[in-house]
Amino acid sequence: MEMGGVTWVDGAGGFGLIGGRVSSPVPNSESLRRVYWTAFIGLFFDYYDLYLFIYLEKVLAGEFALTAAQSGWLQFTGLAGVGLGALVFGYLADRLGRGRMMLVVFGVYVAGIAGLSLAWSFGSLLAFRLLASLSLGAEWGISHTYLAERVDGERRYRLSALLQFAILGGLLAALMSRYVLPVAGWRWLFAGSIVPIVLLSGWRWAALRHREGEVRSAETADLRRALTGNGRSFLLCFGVASLTIASGTMNVFYAKELPQGPLYTVLFWGSVAPGMLLGAWVVRRWGVARALKLYAGGLVTLSAGAWLSGSARAGLVFAVVLPLFNGIPFGLMGAWFNEVFGAYRTMLSGAAYNLGRILAGFAPVLIVALGLHGNGRYFLFSALLGLGVWGLAAIMARGTRA
Repeated sequence: MEMGGVTWVDGAGGFGLIGGRVSSPVPNSESLRRVYWTAFIGLFFDYYDLYLFIYLEKVLAGEFALTAAQSGWLQFTGLAGVGLGALVFGYLADRLGRGRMMLVVFGVYVAGIAGLSLAWSFGSLLAFRLLASLSLGAEWGISHTYLAERVDGERRYRLSALLQFAILGGLLAALMSRYVLPVAGWRWLFAGSIVPIVLLSGWRWAALRHREGEVRSAETADLRRALTGNGRSFLLCFGVASLTIASGTMNVFYAKELPQGPLYTVLFWGSVAPGMLLGAWVVRRWGVARALKLYAGGLVTLSAGAWLSGSARAGLVFAVVLPLFNGIPFGLMGAWFNEVFGAYRTMLSGAAYNLGRILAGFAPVLIVALGLHGNGRYFLFSALLGLGVWGLAAIMARGTRA
């Protein structure tokens, strides 16, 4: 099948392209472990910061006496920074090398987090939020591409799923906001991440000195041709990212209103992990399209069950079980996006994911605007998201048979 100038197949990697320069496998298990942890550590703090802002939204509004409009601008700046960082740093990573930009991104992150911990006004909070978000947007695309180019197709999806264990940075943010915030205050929640980031920067520097297969000037193809040739592929990836991340975004906001407790919090975040491994297992055997159909079917079934049950516990069950299904697309997108795109894959894969994350960030606002936040209608919205993913997976499946 021809799409966006590339030829698609349904093989071990599912829905991927023929002739793409995807991997330069690492030679031994020691190098593989180093590659994995080098990519993992940045993503972990990406998710920590992302969800820490969600948990601290009301705290920051009270500290700086923010109006509703100012709080909205703060959230919008974080989302905009993520998208801009994916484009700018992704482009630089494709041109100058992924490993080199990994270190630069860590430096930008430290500067942003340090500024947030010292913020003295709404303006400073906004500026440093933007700076930190630039690095967060860059991290996903760079880390996944760095991993994908060093791992062969058979193991790529499994390790990409394991890389998404970094989402447990959200669990750390939840625990810190629950147990450390009342004692140390919000500034120390940001400042406390500076020390491990500096130490981990040393780890990255030591690991990246080896640079197996590092391409110092990775892309020489014409940028305009790469953008126009991958247009339809980009829209497909963007659609999958926005719909699936919207499900997770809504669940985080929804779950904040449910009864809280240590066991519940761990279950909420921990259930993502088996979903990611399940997705990698399904992809290895049946391809990406069927893995996404499994996710979509599970989301629709879970939403319908919670909507129709009428039980007071339905919402709690929904919030705890949904991460299991969300783990499927979260675990496969990193590897799949790197198979979809050829030239400038760091920029294009990172932009598709993070622009999808931006759109998904407006899901709670959309739910309220449509009047779907009461009487169980929230579950109707999540079911519609599942149907949307099923439609995209059906398009993919038809394409592989063409």
